[in-house]
Amino acid sequence: MADQQSLADAFVETLAAVRAMDNGIDLSHPERHVIHDLKRNAETLIADALRRAREMAYVADNIRELHIPREGDPS
Repeated sequence: MADQQSLADAFVETLAAVRAMDNGIDLSHPERHVIHDLKRNAETLIADALRRAREMAYVADNIRELHIPREGDPS
């Protein structure tokens, strides 16, 4: 059984796939607008997910800081 792909590897693989979405698509391609829109939407989804995940990590750090016992405080 193969090891599960790491999050970092999945991220890099996904970014490469999105980057390649419009490879070979020139101005004469009949579906170029649809493909460019798909790529733009995929990039927006990735950016939004990264932003939201970072916000969650920031909130988790702040919550953790609220519960760090201070010297002399009962635990």
